Amino acid sequence: MNGKDTRKDMREIVKEMLEDTARTVDKVRFDIEKSIVDYTFLPGKDILETDESIIVHLVLPGINKEDISLNLTETKLKVKAKFDFEHNMGGSFVTVKDRKTGYIRRTVRFPKKVIPDEAQAKFENGILKVEIPKQEKDEGISIDIQ
Repeated sequence: MNGKDTRKDMREIVKEMLEDTARTVDKVRFDIEKSIVDYTFLPGKDILETDESIIVHLVLPGINKEDISLNLTETKLKVKAKFDFEHNMGGSFVTVKDRKTGYIRRTVRFPKKVIPDEAQAKFENGILKVEIPKQEKDEGISIDIQ
């Protein structure tokens, strides 16, 4: 083996390493961009606990009721909502259009176990309200202090 073959082999190895690194960087960039989009479209939530039930409010502006699916267990609520937003800005000389489509996914864990079969959901003015009765009610007794 002469020196030219060794240099040629080394060039091929370095070229393959650079191509592999470029593919890895592209995948990491895609994952970061997807995370940013997912975080940007993460809906706000409120969890209220009463003596009888747990009430979850999720803010889903611009989403249609038909595009929301709910999955409920004793310990959590999974919300999946399809969005299709289009924003147009027009001026005298330039019109800019921006369109985003995808799914919003949010999982809400409950502080106490609930009864999924008795849940009620309502969607009004971009706010999803899900009320679920608790399995164990917060009923207490009064104790006199002596």
